[in-house]
Amino acid sequence: MPLSEYISLTFEVSLEYEEVLKGYFLMNHDVQGFEETSTGLLTVYLLHDDWNEEKLSALKEFLATLPAKEVQLGESEEIEEKDWNAAWEAEIEPVKVSDELVITPSWKLEDAKKFNAKYQIIIDPKMSFGTGHHETTRLCLQTIEHLDCKNKTVLDIGTGTGALAMYALLRGAKYAVGIDTDHWSYENVIENRERNFFSETQFDVHLGDLAATVKADEYFDIILANIHRNILLVIISEIKVHHKSGGSLILSGILEYDAVEVLEAYQNAGYALIEQMQENEWIALHLELK
Repeated sequence: MPLSEYISLTFEVSLEYEEVLKGYFLMNHDVQGFEETSTGLLTVYLLHDDWNEEKLSALKEFLATLPAKEVQLGESEEIEEKDWNAAWEAEIEPVKVSDELVITPSWKLEDAKKFNAKYQIIIDPKMSFGTGHHETTRLCLQTIEHLDCKNKTVLDIGTGTGALAMYALLRGAKYAVGIDTDHWSYENVIENRERNFFSETQFDVHLGDLAATVKADEYFDIILANIHRNILLVIISEIKVHHKSGGSLILSGILEYDAVEVLEAYQNAGYALIEQMQENEWIALHLELK
C-alpha cells in the first residue's frame, strides 16, 4: 500500500552529534526513517503532513544551540507518494564482506548465491546497524575470521542486527549473548536470530546496557563492541571484568583520529594489540587480554 508523501531533510553532522540530532527528531516528530552515509550525511524522513514553517523555525532554533561546524542543515526535498518499502527493498543488494561471507536480505537469496561464499547471514535491514553496508561492520566481521571461534563463548555489545554474534556462531562458537540499548535493534535481532535458525539457547539477546544485562559471574572468551568511541572509553572496566584471561576483544566504531586514544586506554587496562584494520576513515582494533 503506498505511503503518504514524505519530506526529507539532509544534514552534515559529526559522529558526536548524530545521536543528539536523532534524539531531537524522535522526541518532536513522527520519524519515518533515518539514512546515514559514511561521509557524515544524515537524512531524516518525515511525513509531509508532519512538517510546516513553524516546525522548521523550531528546528532552526534547536540547531542554533549546537556548534555550527558539527551540525548543518543541507537540502530538503518533497518525495512523491509511492510504495517506499518496495522501492527501498529493490535497492538493497547482498554484500560480499569477504571471500567467506555474504550478508543478504531474505528477498535477494538467489542473487547472493553468485558469490559462492562459505557462510551466509540473512539480515532484513530496518533501522539497526549491522547490515554489512558500513565499514565498521565489515571490519569486525573480517577480524572475526582471524579468531579461533570453535567452542568459544561470545559477548556482542551493541549487537544491532546480531550479525557479528551470528558470524562467530557460524564459525564454531558454542554460545553468544547480544545486548543493545535500542528497542528497535532488540526486536530486529530477535527476528534475525530466527531467520538464521539460531535458538535462544545458542544466541541469547537482552535489552539494556552491559551492567544491567550481563550477570556478574558471566565470563566470555570473545567480546565484540562496534559502538561509539565515547562509550568504548567509558565501559573499559565493565568489559574487562567479563573477559576471560587471554580472551579476544574486537572494537570498532572508531574513526581514524580517535584510534590512538582508544588503543592507549585499553592498553593501560591490560590489553595488547594483535592487529589494527582500516577501511576508509574507520578503524577496528583486535586486542587480547593479557
